[in-house]
Amino acid sequence: MKPQIPDPSIPREDCRLISCVLPDDGSDKRLMRALLQEKQITRARSVGCLGLAVLAEARTKYGELPKRTMVRRVDVIVPATEADELYDYIYHKAGIGLEGGGTIVMAPAAVASSYALPAELLLERE
Repeated sequence: MKPQIPDPSIPREDCRLISCVLPDDGSDKRLMRALLQEKQITRARSVGCLGLAVLAEARTKYGELPKRTMVRRVDVIVPATEADELYDYIYHKAGIGLEGGGTIVMAPAAVASSYALPAELLLERE
């Protein structure tokens, strides 16, 4: 089997992946709506998952795991040239610095192709 060679006609850009873990209280929807409306970011997703002592202090007995809680993981792919500014924007917009606000990390992404949502697509209601 031959290795797949990417099509050079498809425009590609250097990108960063910003991931944050937020409380399961709707803050992910508010963040994603703000990213779309204020920053025109369309490469984002939110996934529900179990968090383990990410948003709260972990106190357990020896040999036991902390209690798991539902959290939302939000992943955003942004151009490398805008990554630092958007990292700060997400940090403040999502309330990461507040107690129980969550956590955020940024890492290089391989490459990503840009795309746009259809204009007639309605925004999800909260």
